[in-house]
Amino acid sequence: MMAKRTVLLAMLICLTGVAAAFGQPAVVAPNANGDIGLFTMSTADNPHAGQFTLGFYGWYTARTAGEFFPNQPDQTRAFSQWGGNGSLGLGLTNWWSIFVSGGAQVTRSRGGWDAGYINAIGIVGPFSASEGTKVRVGTKFNFHSEADPDFRVAGWLAAHIPVGDPVVQGGNGDQVEALNAPRTDWEWGGAISKSWFTGMISYTMSGEQDNDVRVPNLLRFGFGAEVPVTSLIHFIGETYYNVPDGGDNPEPDWAMLLAGARIWFGQSGWALSAAFNSNLTMLFTHGVNPNPFGGVLGITYAAWPPAPPPPVVVPAPEEVVEPAPVVAPPVTTAPPPPPRPAPRSTSDEIFFDGKAARLTNIAKAVLDGVALRMKNDLNSTAVVTGYTDNTGSESANLELGAKRAQAAKDYLVTRHGIDPARISTVSKGAAEPAYDNATADGKTKNRRAQIVVTLVSGT
Repeated sequence: MMAKRTVLLAMLICLTGVAAAFGQPAVVAPNANGDIGLFTMSTADNPHAGQFTLGFYGWYTARTAGEFFPNQPDQTRAFSQWGGNGSLGLGLTNWWSIFVSGGAQVTRSRGGWDAGYINAIGIVGPFSASEGTKVRVGTKFNFHSEADPDFRVAGWLAAHIPVGDPVVQGGNGDQVEALNAPRTDWEWGGAISKSWFTGMISYTMSGEQDNDVRVPNLLRFGFGAEVPVTSLIHFIGETYYNVPDGGDNPEPDWAMLLAGARIWFGQSGWALSAAFNSNLTMLFTHGVNPNPFGGVLGITYAAWPPAPPPPVVVPAPEEVVEPAPVVAPPVTTAPPPPPRPAPRSTSDEIFFDGKAARLTNIAKAVLDGVALRMKNDLNSTAVVTGYTDNTGSESANLELGAKRAQAAKDYLVTRHGIDPARISTVSKGAAEPAYDNATADGKTKNRRAQIVVTLVSGT
């Protein structure tokens, strides 16, 4: 079991690392379990503060029960589950949400069923059980990197609360124990999302069925991708591996694959999700007999993201019309030439978000004014100094300060055609802070670059 978990965890880490070069999906939707995700997997995303989500899903899956007899053929232990549920979620902050989901399902023997164990309950002869699913109530936290907002990490905790004590009607007419343990199960897990891709892991600790039966816990690894074909159509694929852990008479491990699409109805936030699924363990072991295929269908709602703010337009300064010079009458002795104006300098500051070196619209507006001054005085020069707050290492802060100074220089050169030889850059990193790094406001203001322009004409 330990070796199996190690291999699966290594696979998860490798798959998650391939997503470095792509753009983040623009919209999100709840999965079949109630929180933000793909079809059944959770991603490292949340609804924003005050936004709610709705989800209605139906599904059909094929499974194999645990062995009732030694060396029992898999075909005599095949069963299926189908059902539906609804969910509701709410974003408490931009990084914290809560959710609840519940519904009903039917578990039924298939084809050549003889006997088997489901949730550690032994069932002999054909059967059919209709029961409510456990209500999943949970909370989820997610975090974004300041240096790379497209990299997200999330963790969640959920309780699976029983809603009743159903019975299973066996082929001989006898009633046997409930399939769902009448005690609460606990689930915790985490997800890493980068661009279109997500890797996740979760562990569900099962409540005890009674004093004689211990339902296995469930370890789950998964990897999925949501690829936007257009803003309203996303292709989604996910695969996950389930490992029953401990307990009595566990079911065999099984892998599932889901592939389909999510289609939004305009920008209303409502979307249709549809996917084909396959029990890969059954498919690779026995082919299509018994049938390993199923599907998922859902209608969801999550608020459509707002449009980005329009760029800030700074009007060009009005042109100053110089009056015509007055020609002095000739004099016998020419007066001495007027003294040359003394050089003067101007200083401007621009600010950056977090650990970024990307220019904001406000920063570009400030640099537009700097460029105008340098164009009016072709002999002027500029020194751009980059700064950071004190949260990083010295080397990282010096590197980030240099990037910020270079970003300002590149804008003046490429946008306004200023000769790069007239602009020099310096990085101070976290040294010489202009504001107090002991406060959040001071840290924000220290993420800056200073542009000092020396006007040789003095104007």
